[in-house]
Amino acid sequence: MRSPSVRVERQNAGAQALAEALQRHPKVARVLYPGLPDYPGHALARRQMRGCGGMLTIEVKGGGEAATRVADRLRLFALAPSLGGAESLVTQPCTSTHHGLTPEERARRGVSDAMLRLSVSLEDAADLITDLEAALRSAG
Repeated sequence: MRSPSVRVERQNAGAQALAEALQRHPKVARVLYPGLPDYPGHALARRQMRGCGGMLTIEVKGGGEAATRVADRLRLFALAPSLGGAESLVTQPCTSTHHGLTPEERARRGVSDAMLRLSVSLEDAADLITDLEAALRSAG
């Protein structure tokens, strides 16, 4: 899509919808997204930003193995070490961006093995939510 403003608006809306849906999911322990009222920097984000971005983090209940199973079962999110592209992407920081750190150092930095980072792109938010819910359900 040539118009970055339209693309960013779509990413913002999609990430917000996913964050809200996943916050209520019984297999998700935590959702980190500036657009959620319980996010520590929510008030600042609302003052400084028109949208809260296309990136969010979830922690899957059941630990690192459960998070890996969820990521492996996603159909619409591509598993990728980076988080920028025309399609929605997922990465598990403990196996990608933070893999070189000890478990203790990851914990000190707030990066759990159960964490998944999602980069929302242009797909329909309802389709992405359905994909994530199916992956969470089938991951056990």
